[in-house]
Amino acid sequence: MEELNFDEMRDQITLLKQKLDRQEIVNDSLLREAMRGKMGAINWTKYKSYICVALCIIFYPVMSWAGVFSNAFVFATCAMMLFCAYGTYYVHRPVDRMDLMTDDLATVAKVMAKFRKQYNQWLFYVTPALLIPWLSWALYEYAWKNAPDGVSHWMLALPILIGAAIGGLIGYHWHCKAVDAADNIIRQIEEEN
Repeated sequence: MEELNFDEMRDQITLLKQKLDRQEIVNDSLLREAMRGKMGAINWTKYKSYICVALCIIFYPVMSWAGVFSNAFVFATCAMMLFCAYGTYYVHRPVDRMDLMTDDLATVAKVMAKFRKQYNQWLFYVTPALLIPWLSWALYEYAWKNAPDGVSHWMLALPILIGAAIGGLIGYHWHCKAVDAADNIIRQIEEEN
């Protein structure tokens, strides 16, 4: 009689362990699916950056041919955009190599933390180092060097400054979306563990 109860209890414990294992697998799958959705926001930011680079490389030479900007400025702008495209590739490469469905969560969290750090470093150090000289040169080229007589230099500079402000806000918004997605992935992993 006692052996029967013991066998029955052992079967119930085995059944309970199987249910818990299945529950952990389901939770892990749900977590990974949620992380994949966040990865979509990170990848979309990368693709938008590449599209902006391509558009600049197409349209700036056209502006040079139209006489709006000098060849040197257009060459420097295209070189800067290619540098930015490489920077985007470099920062996103470890993220692209991950497989969210099979990599362990600690590795995913580490890669996301590095991604977030590099994205923030790019925003606070590289962006000002590139944009301040570039914007100064663009203002000189457009508003001072090529200004017609009798036209205020500041009136010509205004559209460039407004465009730079709008572009800066759009870029900052994209930056925040990518960093927030990485933060959400890290937070989900920490809550799971």
